[in-house]
Amino acid sequence: MNRWVAWGAAGASMVVASAVSGQAKEAVRDVRYAPVPGWVIAPPPASTAPVPPGAPMRIVYVDQQVRLVPGGSESFEAYRIKVLAPEALAIGNLTIAWSPGSDVLTVHRLQIVRDGKPIDVLASQKFAILQRESNLEQSMLDGQLTAALQASGLQVGDELEFAFTRASRDAAWGERPEGGMQFPIMGMRGSWRWRLLQPAGQKVKVSTIGDLPAPTVEEAGSLIDRRYSLSDPASAVLPEQAPPRFAMTRVVQFSGYDDWRTVSRTFAPLYTRAAALGATSPVRQEAARIAAETSDPARRVEAALRAVEDRIRYVYVGLDGGNYRPAAADDTWQRRFGDCKAKTALLIALLNELGIAAEPVLVSSNGGDGIDERLPTAGAFDHVIVRATVGAAPHWLDATRLGDRHLADLPPPASRWALPLRIEGAPLEALPATPPRFPDRIEAIDIDASAGFDKPGIFRAQHVLRGDEIFAIRAQLAGVADADAQRAVATYWRQQLPDVEPTTTTWKFDDENRLLVLAMTGTGKVDWEGDAREGHTHYVYYAGYTPPNELKRPKDQPQDAPWATDYPSFTCYSATVKVPAAGKGFHWSFSSRPVDRMLGGVTYWRIATFENDVVHVTRTRRTDVRELSATQARDLNNAIAKFDNNKAYVFETRGTPAVDVAPKGSDFGSFAAFAGPNPPCQRPVATAK
Repeated sequence: MNRWVAWGAAGASMVVASAVSGQAKEAVRDVRYAPVPGWVIAPPPASTAPVPPGAPMRIVYVDQQVRLVPGGSESFEAYRIKVLAPEALAIGNLTIAWSPGSDVLTVHRLQIVRDGKPIDVLASQKFAILQRESNLEQSMLDGQLTAALQASGLQVGDELEFAFTRASRDAAWGERPEGGMQFPIMGMRGSWRWRLLQPAGQKVKVSTIGDLPAPTVEEAGSLIDRRYSLSDPASAVLPEQAPPRFAMTRVVQFSGYDDWRTVSRTFAPLYTRAAALGATSPVRQEAARIAAETSDPARRVEAALRAVEDRIRYVYVGLDGGNYRPAAADDTWQRRFGDCKAKTALLIALLNELGIAAEPVLVSSNGGDGIDERLPTAGAFDHVIVRATVGAAPHWLDATRLGDRHLADLPPPASRWALPLRIEGAPLEALPATPPRFPDRIEAIDIDASAGFDKPGIFRAQHVLRGDEIFAIRAQLAGVADADAQRAVATYWRQQLPDVEPTTTTWKFDDENRLLVLAMTGTGKVDWEGDAREGHTHYVYYAGYTPPNELKRPKDQPQDAPWATDYPSFTCYSATVKVPAAGKGFHWSFSSRPVDRMLGGVTYWRIATFENDVVHVTRTRRTDVRELSATQARDLNNAIAKFDNNKAYVFETRGTPAVDVAPKGSDFGSFAAFAGPNPPCQRPVATAK
C-alpha cells in the first residue's frame, strides 16, 4: 500500500497518488456514507494569523490520519477552507478517485459553514460515480472510479469542510505499507497535520526531510500514535536551479520495508512467475526462430528486443492490482499488448530461452534524484526495464520504446538509481552519467553563394532527429497524402529559415538507425555585410557559441548546493558555404579558432576550415554530467570572461590572408554523412557499429 499526499503552492487541492496493489475479494464500486470512525481524532486547531491582502482563500486546516491495520490501511483525509474571493469558489467542485478492486471509499462529512452554522450538503446531494480512463490517450488503463459532486450554494465568505476515508488492502504477495505527506513549501496561512497510527509490534520506519517540527509520539495500549503538525509555515528556502532532490523537503515518510534488499526480493517473485512459459508456449517458438537465425548473443538480444518492441503495443494496465504485478509472458504474447511490467517479463522469458542472462530492474522515468536519501519503497520507482548481460557488458533494454535495432546505440536509463529485482534481494545501485553517443538533433546547411553578392544563394538544409518524438512525426507525415506531407515539411522550413523559399522538400525515416530526416532545397538571401568598396563579410550559420550563464544565487539561498545541468543534451551543427569570386583587389580570408574544451560539465567542440573558396564548420555542444558542485560552478563563473564566443566568418581583405587550420585528422564528413549511422559530430565517444 502506498498512500502519498502532497500540497501544492496554491494549497487549494489535495493531490493523492495511490499505488495500491492487490485484488479485493469483491470490487466496491459505490461510495459509502458513514460517520467519522472512532479512531480518528478531532481536527488540528485553526490558525488565527491574518491572511495576506487579496488572498483568494484561507486554509483553516488540512488533516491526514493513517491507520495501519492487518492486511492494509485506512487513510482519513479532511480539510476546511474559507472562500475569500470568487476565484476560490472552484473548491466546490469535488472529485475523489479510487481503485474499486483494492479500495473502499467512505464519505463522512461535506458541509458548508456560513456565519458559524453548518449546512449539510449530503442531505440533498450525493456523489455521482464516473468511470473514466483519464490517461487513455497515453494508452493507460487503471480502472479507477471517480466520485464527483458540485457543492450547491457555495458562496464567497463560506467555509467548505470535507472528510472521507479510503480503506486499502495490501497485495497478498507480500506488499508492505508505505506512504507519506509533503507539507507546504510555500508560505501559507493555515494548520496542517499528518498522523500515523500503527500497531506497536509492526515494523514500520518513519523519517522526515526538511524543517518539520519534531513529532509527538504516544503509546496507547498496543498502538503507537505519531503526529506531525505545522502551522502558518513560511516559505522553505530552496536553492535555484538545484537538482530536484532539493525540492523534496518538509516531507514525512513511512515504509514497512527494512531496506532496499527487502523491496527487491518482495517483487522479484512476481517477475519470475510472469516469465515462466507453458510447455507449448508460442514464446518458445519465437525464441527458437531467433536462435535458428543467429548464434551471436548480441544479435539474439537485438532480435528479442525488436520482437517485443515491434509486436507488442504499449498499454498500461493497472486493473485488478496490475499496477505492480506483471502479466504472464504467454498472456502478453497472445494479447499483443502490455505495459512496462508485462513487456519486461516477456522479454526476460525470451532471453531466458535464448540463454541470455537478464533481470528486471526498477528505475525512475523522471530521474529519481534523491531516492537514496529516502526510505526504501516500491513507490520510489515508476518504471521497470531489463538488464541483459552479453559477455561481461550490461545492456539496458527498455521494451516500451520503439525502433531500437543495435545494442551499441541504446541510451542509458534516465534514472540516477536502479533496483535489480532478485530472489535473494539486491541493493540500490547508482547509475553514473554516461555521455550520449549521438546528438539528439543535428542541423546541417549547405549554401552555394558563388553566383555573387547580390544574387540569391542555393540552400540545402537538413535536420536529423533521434528522440522519441520521431515516431509521432512519422505517423503524422505518413498518415496524410504526400502533397499534404510536403506542405507540412515546407511550412516547417519556412519557420526555421524565414529568408529561404523551399523549392523541394523531403522527409525520410531511417528504421535501421532510428532517426528522422527533414530536408529541403531552396533559394534565398545570403547575409553579407560590407560592400564592394570596403569588402564583404559573411558570418557562417551555426558557427558561434553562446557563453554559459553565470551560476549565482541570491544570498538567502544555500550557496553550497549543487547546480542541475541539461544532461543529456547533445546538439550538432554543420555549415558549408561556397563564396563568390573575391572583388577586384581583394582576396578571401577566414577567421575561426578550433574549440575543444569542457566547461561546466559541457564539452564544446568546433572545427573549421576554408579551402578552395569553401568554408566548412562543425560545432557541437554535449552535456556530460548531471550536476555541478558549488566549487565547479565558481570555476565556471571565473572562466566565462575568457570563453570563446566568436563566430566563424569569411571576409574579403587586401591584406595577408589569415590561416586557420583545422586540427590534424579533422573529419568534416559529407552533407549526407550527418544523416548516417555515425555522424561526424564529435571526437569519438564509442566505436562504430
